Amino acid sequence: MQQQVRALDGVYVCPRTRSPLRQEGSTLQGDAGGPVYELRNGIPRFLSFGAAETAEISAQLERLNELAGRDGWLAALQSVYASDPGMVRYVTAGDRASFVELLPIDRASRVLEIGPGLGQFTVPLARRAGSVSALEVVGGQAEFVVRRCREEGLANVDVAVGGDDCRLPYADASFDLIVLNLVFEWCASRCAGEEPIDVQRRLLAEMARVLKPGGSLYLATKNRYALRYVIGKGDEHMHYLPFGNALPRWLGRLALHLKGLPRAPGLLHSHAALGRMLRQAGFDRLRSFWATPEMRYPAEYVPTDPAAIRAARRRPGFVQGDARSVRLLMRWVPAPLVKHLTPGLAFVATKGATQPSTSTSKTAATA
Repeated sequence: MQQQVRALDGVYVCPRTRSPLRQEGSTLQGDAGGPVYELRNGIPRFLSFGAAETAEISAQLERLNELAGRDGWLAALQSVYASDPGMVRYVTAGDRASFVELLPIDRASRVLEIGPGLGQFTVPLARRAGSVSALEVVGGQAEFVVRRCREEGLANVDVAVGGDDCRLPYADASFDLIVLNLVFEWCASRCAGEEPIDVQRRLLAEMARVLKPGGSLYLATKNRYALRYVIGKGDEHMHYLPFGNALPRWLGRLALHLKGLPRAPGLLHSHAALGRMLRQAGFDRLRSFWATPEMRYPAEYVPTDPAAIRAARRRPGFVQGDARSVRLLMRWVPAPLVKHLTPGLAFVATKGATQPSTSTSKTAATA
């Protein structure tokens, strides 16, 4: 299988030096003596830390791609994940892409999708946009995205493997829109020698760099103070520790240490803190939304201003959470406080005309 969507010359730059790359046989190369990046099945690989997936997952994805080449992507997915219907639903449910309706996207838009997974959002984005660049950290998943897009007749997609160090292999001001859906919380998991918040800030700065002035970012992530964590449920981003990210940072680290657990794989932020981080990275005109009943399978996106929340609550059948305890409690949360306790945070932000100074972008977000 070869990626045959767009010529690769000029599409990518070195993620560290930002020098333009050109295709030379089965590699992408820049200036003489500079880094050389492998093309595997036509897909460039920019990984800093090697394969992200386990050997078991790698073998499963190899089988998935083998069947997809023979039987089609959907049949392959249903076969490989026959014992996990939730996974099939997660990758195929069309309503999961309803956030696209919030975005400024048309046939002239050049879109970057970071973390496409198995292409569940790549396809609807490509059907609306002029072009989509998808950057995936797992090689087998990137290959499946290529197969899925090709089978869907979409020739306006290029796919790369990389971003594991939160550096992007694209030139400055390349995109009109960036989509980062349920990736931000995990993005520092492989950068063991760095503070997670510093890695997240680097990704925000990189996204601001590759966006055109006036371009938009859609960022959806989990909420540090989601009501389920506040009432003591386990947090998957902290090895299912009760309260998890809702604990003070120092107390969370201490609890993990006392339990003999490694560093938390995910880092969550509050609504206020994430808003500050976005502004410090050069984004303005922030709009936030309440994805109900929850982020993975949203029925609708409600603006988080109190008037919109009150209007939504007056509608018959409006659901305020996926778990019974959350639904019971959320109905009593005053409208102005809802955005602070929602399961997830969904922001649409615009890149400002000027970028912040380096010192400003490193200001700590502590809320």
